[in-house]
Amino acid sequence: MPAQGSLLRPDPVPRIQETIFSSLELQLLATGLLAVFVLVGIWGSARIRDLVRRRYGTQSAEVSSILVLGAVVVAAVYLFSVIWHVTFVLEYTLQTMSIDRWLAAQQLVTGAIVLTAYLAIRFVNRSIDKLAQAGAVTNHQSEVAYHVADVAIVCFAGATILTLWGIDLTNIFIGAGAITAIVALTARETLAAMLAGFILLFSRPFYVGDWIEVNETTGIVTDVTIFTTKIQTFDDKHVLVPNDEVTDSQLTNYSQNDQLRVEVEVGIDYDDDPKRAREVIADAVEGLDSVKNNPSPQVIAKAFGDSAILLECRVWISDPTMRRRLRTKTNVIEAIVTAFDREGLEIPYPQRVHDARDDGFLIDGPDGRRGRLSSLED
Repeated sequence: MPAQGSLLRPDPVPRIQETIFSSLELQLLATGLLAVFVLVGIWGSARIRDLVRRRYGTQSAEVSSILVLGAVVVAAVYLFSVIWHVTFVLEYTLQTMSIDRWLAAQQLVTGAIVLTAYLAIRFVNRSIDKLAQAGAVTNHQSEVAYHVADVAIVCFAGATILTLWGIDLTNIFIGAGAITAIVALTARETLAAMLAGFILLFSRPFYVGDWIEVNETTGIVTDVTIFTTKIQTFDDKHVLVPNDEVTDSQLTNYSQNDQLRVEVEVGIDYDDDPKRAREVIADAVEGLDSVKNNPSPQVIAKAFGDSAILLECRVWISDPTMRRRLRTKTNVIEAIVTAFDREGLEIPYPQRVHDARDDGFLIDGPDGRRGRLSSLED
């Protein structure tokens, strides 16, 4: 008979096993009742989780549910071993798992470090969320800050745990350096895009909602991640531009200065007075609602064209957007056309003058003779 008075078999347990669980029928009946106990425990843990979630939140509910289920499982395993007289198996398992004080201390400190790192990550992430809600950081900055903070806390906690367990970090750093070199060679474009994402975070050349132009892509910035910048073009295309291409290319931010100059080119006849035409254009666009008064509109003589003297009308708009730019350009053109019609100024059509060299054009005469125009007229 197994020795009595052990940790898992206190004095009442052997007597209960000999009197109640002495027959197979009673053991089967007790096992069935034990299964019902497990089902009730699972149902009870779900009820407790719902109650705790309504009062204290989801995380507390999950913790309480896990604790209740753990207690039910431990109790069920022990009762099953008592019913079938196999408590010695649990005793042997516990003896095998027995640890000394130093190992137990290491495990406790390791658990404390993991818990502290988890709480630190939650605290930092909540602080970043509050800054984002207050408008102190953008969505892109908060996303990058999440990753940087989480990785830094995890790396620090991991290094501390490895040191606690006596693992030499030198070999790990050497291996990490070799792996980093391999990754840098095989995924250099991805790493370049990620580094460019951090550069955009700190330099902040544009924000979400700005109107920018990168190479031949022009549109509104809708999102900025660690690797790419999403731009919605004015023909409703969504273009993903790698961040390294954004930093390596010429970038134009039309929303940066809160105003934008709009140019409209117009031609006048060579017989018209350029000075008077400039005054007419300036008066026509000066009162437009979409045009800023400061700076005032400017009209300059730009060049001698093939068929006209080219003038350029320059106006400025505030809060620049593509829609406001196009609307202003349309208003300026309509105002110039109206003013020119009122003042009798003409916008000439393209013309081409043919001038013969020598003594005229070579044509066929009415009498069938072939010669130059001047000699035929003579």
